[in-house]
Amino acid sequence: MRIQDNIALLNNMEVSFDQFREGELVISCPLVPNINDKGTAFGGSIAALATIYGWLFTTLHARTRVKDCAAVIADSQLTYHAPGKGRISAHCSATVPAKFFDRLNECRNAKLELTVELFSTGKEDKSSINIATYKGIYVAMPE
Repeated sequence: MRIQDNIALLNNMEVSFDQFREGELVISCPLVPNINDKGTAFGGSIAALATIYGWLFTTLHARTRVKDCAAVIADSQLTYHAPGKGRISAHCSATVPAKFFDRLNECRNAKLELTVELFSTGKEDKSSINIATYKGIYVAMPE
């Protein structure tokens, strides 16, 4: 799946897809193209990274069962905790429920609720801090 070809914003943000292994997905982007006037991560970039993360997480898991499957966002909420001062990354440790896969196997739409944690490395040290928490509801739709 090459989503950067279809969503120009991801190229502008320089989003990288770091890992999708054993159900765990990690994506990230550097601070510089996502910086605000205060020298920290732009809130819109954080929101965009979280939103695309949820869409990608849902799509990748759905396509493990149904090859032709689209996903859409149904609802979301984002809470900011701290300013991002370095590379921004998105992580989710959600367990995809069996009901999600059962509905897809029946060629029915399947809903997935996710909590995505967003982290940023510090400017001086490389430790990560939690800068935001995103909750989203996505729907996978077999085509």
